[in-house]
Amino acid sequence: MDEPSGILQETGTHGTSPGRYQYLLRDGSEASFVAEGTRLSRKNRQEEALFWFDQALQKCPDYPPALLGKAFAFGKMGKYNEEIRCCDLVLAQEPGSVEALLLKAYALGKLGRFGEKIACCDQALEADPGSAEAWNSKGQALGMLGRFQEELECCTRATDLRPRYIGAWVNAGQAQIQLKNYPEAVKALNRAIQVYPRYTAAWVNKGIALCGLHEYHAAIECFEYAGRESPGSRRILYWKGLALSRTGQYQEAVTSLSPLVARDPGYADAWVILSNCHFMLGNLDESVRCFMTAYGIDKNDIRDLVKKGIISWRQGNSPEALRCMSGVFGILLR
Repeated sequence: MDEPSGILQETGTHGTSPGRYQYLLRDGSEASFVAEGTRLSRKNRQEEALFWFDQALQKCPDYPPALLGKAFAFGKMGKYNEEIRCCDLVLAQEPGSVEALLLKAYALGKLGRFGEKIACCDQALEADPGSAEAWNSKGQALGMLGRFQEELECCTRATDLRPRYIGAWVNAGQAQIQLKNYPEAVKALNRAIQVYPRYTAAWVNKGIALCGLHEYHAAIECFEYAGRESPGSRRILYWKGLALSRTGQYQEAVTSLSPLVARDPGYADAWVILSNCHFMLGNLDESVRCFMTAYGIDKNDIRDLVKKGIISWRQGNSPEALRCMSGVFGILLR
């Protein structure tokens, strides 16, 4: 059987069974190629998915579903500039495409371009004010800029629109933690856990909120559960170590934090807790070593933050400059 001109000239079946491959050859439609690419992308077989999206684009170079499929696959592969490029091609045809705007917003966030991400989400909300995903995505970006009250408001809009939106409940909980509204944070995170009891991020953040309430034993239970779901997580090891140290379980805290600093020797906060724990255990030489390690890291961190803050200020990026200087004071006051 002859293959369609210019289509599927490569050998192999590109992630597709031989029978399905032959069916796609016979069909030869853009929609079928996109459907196959989407199926493979959902299985996290992004390279193979890209092949099928490209086949659709060979037949119709501006086919929006294929461009959106490529954008999603590129995002999963960490190729965020390529994801943005595909989204822009769709937006050139369909300026109000909410799907393209949300994919572009995701990529912009991954690249640290939070102001642009907010603008992208606002465009999506102009097209669809009822998009829970757009409200949540905007909230995430606001949180990254330290605008936690606005983050909370956006995420609350998202959960009002979609009461079982796990990610929005978690983001609302994180914002409440930053605002030191710990009881409200626990309530939001419990809502996420009710929807999906094995959602690790919800358990970790609930544990952090409980630490804010000085309920360290309950927090440890959260971190232990999360640790079973996500063993070796840096964040879990750190917060579990901190909670253990606050309950006087100093050796257990050392056991939690030691693998963390072995993997990440630049984790100054963990070294500080280790120093305190070793001091309480009577290991004075080890306590001094941990403290001096943290001091050396802090000195470098302060220098880097001050330098970044000055550059940000000169570039007119006041929020980033303020974040950097707040980080300096946080280190000095630790």
